Amino acid sequence: MKVVINAVSAKMGGAVTYLTNVLRCLPPPESGYEFDVFMPPEAAERQEGLPRNVRLVATSVGHAAWWKIFWWEQVTLRRWLKRRKADVLFSTANFGMFRCPVRQILLVRNALYFSRIYQDEFLARHSLRFQVPFKFRRWLICRSVRQADVVMTPTQAMLDDLRRFVEVEPWKGLVNPYGANPTGSFLPDAKGEALQSLAGTTPAMRLIYVSLYSEHKNLATLLRAMPLLNRNGTRKFALKTTVNPGWEGGAWTVTHKEDLALARQPDVASWVEFLGPLGQQQVQELYREGDLFVFPSLCESFGHPMVEAMAQGLPIVASDTPVNREICSEAAVYFSPSDPEDFARQTRLLAADAPLRQQLSARGQERARTKFRWDTHVRRILDVVSAFGTSSVRGGRLTGRGLTR
Repeated sequence: MKVVINAVSAKMGGAVTYLTNVLRCLPPPESGYEFDVFMPPEAAERQEGLPRNVRLVATSVGHAAWWKIFWWEQVTLRRWLKRRKADVLFSTANFGMFRCPVRQILLVRNALYFSRIYQDEFLARHSLRFQVPFKFRRWLICRSVRQADVVMTPTQAMLDDLRRFVEVEPWKGLVNPYGANPTGSFLPDAKGEALQSLAGTTPAMRLIYVSLYSEHKNLATLLRAMPLLNRNGTRKFALKTTVNPGWEGGAWTVTHKEDLALARQPDVASWVEFLGPLGQQQVQELYREGDLFVFPSLCESFGHPMVEAMAQGLPIVASDTPVNREICSEAAVYFSPSDPEDFARQTRLLAADAPLRQQLSARGQERARTKFRWDTHVRRILDVVSAFGTSSVRGGRLTGRGLTR
């Protein structure tokens, strides 16, 4: 079967991580599958060792204005599907093809369009110039969902949020978690001497927060908690994070100036080091430096850094949201999302409880190893593709192994 993968928007961050890992798990030529993958040139250059039946088609259209991408997906890509006599289109970034000439799997992966928290806390603070195209893109996603044969989300919480805006029949919605690449394991307390704090010789507990800066990443709560963590007691806390408010790509956010001001306060700056954005190898090294992983993000479709942290054996302190609970389960402790005092309290308790840290580390590694596998993610996609090939009725029902009438 000929499968076309539309990943023209995979320019950075989680989109590139996702695409790279999916490509690595695609089956070899003897499987009978052929794959055409549309992706940005910079992402294509990073791919190596792919099977001969995976053809990369580099295009810069993903860097264009959204309406140009939309035109390409509806017109140019349609012509390609017909010319190549493709069997299935896998659209990996929220927007699908209307009246697609082949069966279509749509991955909806941007939680912001459907999150109550984002609508209430951030969207209302943006100008109409931002809100109008935002809501129009959400409308296009909902139209795409209606047009797709199968709609895939990485978490049940994401699918539940999507269903508040558009009907997704039970047979049509597929929850397909992403994977993780374990790079070895460790017990955090056995990694060596703790970081010496900037304030003296007191060992500091090393906190790690990995993500790209954006307004929903809730950096302000974390920064406000740092003085609370370090105000009293002998245990100090130092934070290294790639959620960098100085990153030029985050200047569009409504929280940018506020977060920069917080970051420059003396009782915050003394304990926080901003990094990156970083490459994947540098991120893996950063995980290995940490004692605790913190994830205060308010809304995610999946929260891939939490899975990476679990795979590395890091105990996690996460904001109490449905997605974070779904991903980490009992491998994390949780705090009230916008409460820096609660974050500080939960972090102190975990730092003081070595047996609990060991338990969370073991639970996280087991969870990452058994629940979040890229080969399983790709297998579920190919199960659907295979079922398309055996179903003569468009809009068949989705079962555990694919589609049935």
